[in-house]
Amino acid sequence: MNGLDAVPAGKLAEFLAAREIWEIPLAASILSGALLGVLGVYVVLRRTVFVSAALTQLSTLGLVATLLVEERVHIETEHASEQLAVAILFSVAGALLLGAFRPRRLPAEAGVGAAWVVASAAVVLGVSQLVHAAHDLGGMVFGNAVAVPAGDLAVIAVVAVVCVAVHALFAKELAFVSFDPETALSLGMPVRRWDALLFLTIGLAIPVTARALGALPVFAFLTLPAAAALAGGARFRVAFAIAGVIGVLSAAAGYVLSWVWEIPTGATMVAIAALFVGAGALVRRRGR
Repeated sequence: MNGLDAVPAGKLAEFLAAREIWEIPLAASILSGALLGVLGVYVVLRRTVFVSAALTQLSTLGLVATLLVEERVHIETEHASEQLAVAILFSVAGALLLGAFRPRRLPAEAGVGAAWVVASAAVVLGVSQLVHAAHDLGGMVFGNAVAVPAGDLAVIAVVAVVCVAVHALFAKELAFVSFDPETALSLGMPVRRWDALLFLTIGLAIPVTARALGALPVFAFLTLPAAAALAGGARFRVAFAIAGVIGVLSAAAGYVLSWVWEIPTGATMVAIAALFVGAGALVRRRGR
């Protein structure tokens, strides 16, 4: 391989021949990209792009807490399902707090920032107390899109179905309270409850996708596909479909190219998604 200017034919043939290795990780990447792309429309339009960072830190705190308990009671075997369950619990609890109990006079960024700072400090303190499991934490937190177990794919699929069902059933309510909360309040709508439901879906999606892909791609897929769709001038409803498609294309292309070019998978996915943002801006500019 002499550079990144072309896809090596030999590497592509190796990739196609290794289907048993990549079919589950690629499926997990594609499903995660689609789910996060759709949810990202709300994240971008509500200007809460750092919510993924805060909730990722909270899920990490859940992992650290689980590892500390395992060490203290001398559990030597790894329990991936229990670790993921606790990470989801922490992320969902944080999402509900951010959505339902944020003071009205404070902007959403204040709650997200406070959650990130407190969770980050708690993670640092917790990691400092780990003895044997500290070296395993990086892989648990940042994931590895090249090798995703079938069980993780199943969890992502279940979460995706739940999130899509919630957003399909309550699309009007979630959109209304997100972009015109004052009018929604005047009409007697429980704005905080709907905010909590929206944040709940995001809080469910982040830990399971971060475990498979890593924190960096998750943050990127919650922002870049939606930004690309909106930059291209897509209307609100259409933006969800476009962002989902961009998430799928970025995840799939990033995975394949990282394999054939032998470069980091997560970073490649992010780079592809960033290209779509630039393309969206060009489409918008030419359409004027």
